[in-house]
Amino acid sequence: MRKVVNSIGVALLSAFFAGYLHSQQLPQSVRSARNIGEILGMTEEETGKCGTSAILRAQSVWNHLSVETRNKVLHVSQRVERQKSRLSPTGRFRIHYDTTGFDAPALITAGANGQRVPDTVERYVDSVAYYFDYAWKLEIDTLRYASPPGDGVQGGGPEYDVYIQDYGSGTFGSTEWSQSDIVENGSRQRYTTYTLIENDFLGYRTPGIDGLRITAAHEFFHAIQVGSYGIWTTVPDMDRWFLELSAVWMEKVSSPGVHDYWFDAPNYFQRFRGALNQSLPLNSSLYGGYERAVWAFFLEQRFGRKVMNDLWIGIKSAPPIASMAAVLPTYGTSLESEFALFSSWNYFTSDRANTSKYYVEGNRYPRVTPNVTTTFTGLTASISSAAPPLSTQFYEIVLTSDTITAIIANVDVKGAQDLNASKSNLQINLSATDLKPPYQKVARGLGLTFTAGDPKMWRTQYMLASTRGNANTAPDPSPNPVRLAQDSKLVLPVQGATQNQAEVFLMNGAVELVFTRQYAVKQLFGNSYIELPTADLRSSVSSGVYFVMVRCGDQEFKWKVAIIQ
Repeated sequence: MRKVVNSIGVALLSAFFAGYLHSQQLPQSVRSARNIGEILGMTEEETGKCGTSAILRAQSVWNHLSVETRNKVLHVSQRVERQKSRLSPTGRFRIHYDTTGFDAPALITAGANGQRVPDTVERYVDSVAYYFDYAWKLEIDTLRYASPPGDGVQGGGPEYDVYIQDYGSGTFGSTEWSQSDIVENGSRQRYTTYTLIENDFLGYRTPGIDGLRITAAHEFFHAIQVGSYGIWTTVPDMDRWFLELSAVWMEKVSSPGVHDYWFDAPNYFQRFRGALNQSLPLNSSLYGGYERAVWAFFLEQRFGRKVMNDLWIGIKSAPPIASMAAVLPTYGTSLESEFALFSSWNYFTSDRANTSKYYVEGNRYPRVTPNVTTTFTGLTASISSAAPPLSTQFYEIVLTSDTITAIIANVDVKGAQDLNASKSNLQINLSATDLKPPYQKVARGLGLTFTAGDPKMWRTQYMLASTRGNANTAPDPSPNPVRLAQDSKLVLPVQGATQNQAEVFLMNGAVELVFTRQYAVKQLFGNSYIELPTADLRSSVSSGVYFVMVRCGDQEFKWKVAIIQ
């Protein structure tokens, strides 16, 4: 039997520490622990189904752990030889397994009450070998990801090592490594790795061969991520959220008919919250990342599968958020724009789903749970809250016979990369009177105003439950009437305008042109508008009702405005 190698990639994995562990008699409860996350106090949502997430957490907080906790983590994360091994048909993988005992694998019978099938050890190993070979063919040969580095003679040869074991829990598998396996050091580190996988998937939410096939794709993609592209030590938990969401995305690419990720979707649409019920940032480390696979599905539907490959190539130069910010412009867009659109897509799930326009499996996702729900009293309704960078908040305002959902996206990409960034305060007001620009006119003559910090950092959209469409009616000029002696400007909304400049025309009741001038199109919280200084009108018009037209490229906007001198 070859030497045991500890699997946490930290500097303290030394011969001394290994020897110390072998000399200690730890309690049975520690030796039987199946999940490092349990030792680290991680929640079920944080650890999820993949042990790699806990490995990354342990590595990121290692220097802050007590000696006792380090000992426990190291003890349950040892790479131990099995009774037998053999190569996969391609020769790229060496499968390690027991033929007898607790960890011996087996196929299981179909159905909710599946049972282990006797004498199927070798057939299970055949399946493991087949699906890992398939993962290589898909991820490297077809999708063109870089192959992971070899580990020399570890495991008996240069092949990639896969160990079969009984997890005895909901853990599907884990991709692990030791400090001695480092191939690139610095702010971004790369390692050779090996994989552990469940021995039968009996009683799992996705049982049997389906559990095996998606886990092979998932874990081998971790091997590619950690070995070929690297993990960044400068971000919380090495941005394990992106490693996991990418690996879940790969499950779906590998096995379109297996829908294990549906089990995790509610954690994003219904429970992705922090203090005061405020939604977490896209790059939050408080959840495992499995629930955010919808971000990868969104990007794939928008740009094709290659976008994920490009993002991982970008991770060679910068962590995931910075990689996205650099790569998406090459697709003619930006992270800010895509995150705002992603926020809108997340409204269209469950019974609201439109699978031809939004998520192709959106009818299988739950409805997003609003962060705040309030009732319109007939005069006003107000919501005051806060949002962290790169997060989406959903606020519901219940009317007498309808409901308005405000989708508020904080698209502060720079703030999302700042570990010290704070939440930004915001306020929404719905009113039938006292409408102060800029506002958006919604159903039944009501107006919505949104107040927050830097307007460039926000995008807003208002949805009406009865139509499941945009709640905005044709926006009105404001104020109307405009008093030239009192009001400093006339605000003309030009929602959807695609040009930076627009021409403004005023015509009197006889349809005679009395004023024309060009103005810049401005942006506020994702809304386009023009500010016409009233000083420009004082010498050109008298009191009366005027036709106002704005021409912006091939778009035209028309209103009637009362002007009082």
